[in-house]
Amino acid sequence: MAALLALCAAVVYGIADYSGGRASRSASSATVTVIGQTAGFVATLSLALAIGDPLASRHDLLISAAAGIAGSLGLLGFYRAMASGAMTVVAPITALVGTTIPVVWGLVSGERPGLLAYIGMIVAVIAVVLVTDALGFHEVETPPGVVVLAIFAGTCFATIFIAFDNTAEDAGLWPLVALRTVSLPVVILVVLFTRKPFLTSGSALRFALLSGLLDTTANGLYLFAAREGLLSVVAVITSLYPVSTLVLATTLDHEKVHKAQWVGIACAISALVLVSVG
Repeated sequence: MAALLALCAAVVYGIADYSGGRASRSASSATVTVIGQTAGFVATLSLALAIGDPLASRHDLLISAAAGIAGSLGLLGFYRAMASGAMTVVAPITALVGTTIPVVWGLVSGERPGLLAYIGMIVAVIAVVLVTDALGFHEVETPPGVVVLAIFAGTCFATIFIAFDNTAEDAGLWPLVALRTVSLPVVILVVLFTRKPFLTSGSALRFALLSGLLDTTANGLYLFAAREGLLSVVAVITSLYPVSTLVLATTLDHEKVHKAQWVGIACAISALVLVSVG
């Protein structure tokens, strides 16, 4: 079950990232983040109240709130990077950093997956590198500053993954509510500081709303996956989300995919099987 939830989270994360990147092309990344975070907060709070889960412990709420600060800063950096560089470069770099940190954390904490899972982790890293097209055949040149933003975003997202893994199983959806309760004011302050407009319209608004709802959905899937399985395994499966971003970018935006990236996609599928079985 944990592997299936993590896979669903990966697919939804990838679509959310593509949507956020598309919105950021015609609206500021801060504005896109505010709209998405607002939509996610309203949806999560409404669902938590409808389900009637008891309020989570102070520990769970505080650790989720801290993750909310990291998550909001990560999204701002990620959308800015996606708007400035090729999606097929930015998304995999962010995924690689966002995966490596939780995997190391899980292993250091005492998690011991099976041998096949370890092999799958290595294959997953290879997959992300190849999907990134690390051999250098990029149609769009990516500035160093954009790469730095992608690394920063990956570190922030890793913080969320680790925080969710440390919440109690009976916390319900309240960690998601706590995360959004903190992250939303942070991005609003950023928008006010940068004097960017809050409002947008047309396709940018639709993509921004979609990105927020999907990102919240993916966070929920990851939250329950982390509760069901090992952090080191769940993080690896979730790291494959650039594949869905790449598929959308190549299908809808006609970004070209090189042979190395196709090999990377094949490695991603192999990694998924190995990690799930292991």
